[in-house]
Amino acid sequence: MQRRRLILALAAMWVVPSMANASPEASAPEAAWVTMTGVGLPVFIDGRVRNHIFVEMKLHLKAGFAVEKVRAKDTVMRDALVREGHRRSFGMADNWNRIDERALATVVMQIAATHLGRGNVVRVEIVRQTPRRRVRTVPVAPAR
Repeated sequence: MQRRRLILALAAMWVVPSMANASPEASAPEAAWVTMTGVGLPVFIDGRVRNHIFVEMKLHLKAGFAVEKVRAKDTVMRDALVREGHRRSFGMADNWNRIDERALATVVMQIAATHLGRGNVVRVEIVRQTPRRRVRTVPVAPAR
């Protein structure tokens, strides 16, 4: 009986200080992210649609920003992105199977600032790009 009490007392002495040393950051709200999947963007070169790329993105939110607010605006943001994708091509001139990730992330950040408020989306990460079909890139002859 004495041995059990001794073991339990030692265990309690070991656990309690480790709980007191826990970092205060653990109680702070974590930064969240939201995934936007299946956004189809056309790749057009010289006025012709060469391919469609389906993009999956992660929107990294600032700490404490509600994920539900982003999900409520998902369709509006998706619509704005598709409209912008039809105004200008995000496709790369040298590879019709890829999207220019930097240009796309910049536009998504602008759209997020408009619909969710400036600074609520910290970063946009392009997770996956899936071309509708594999297309061989043909060099376009310069205009004379």
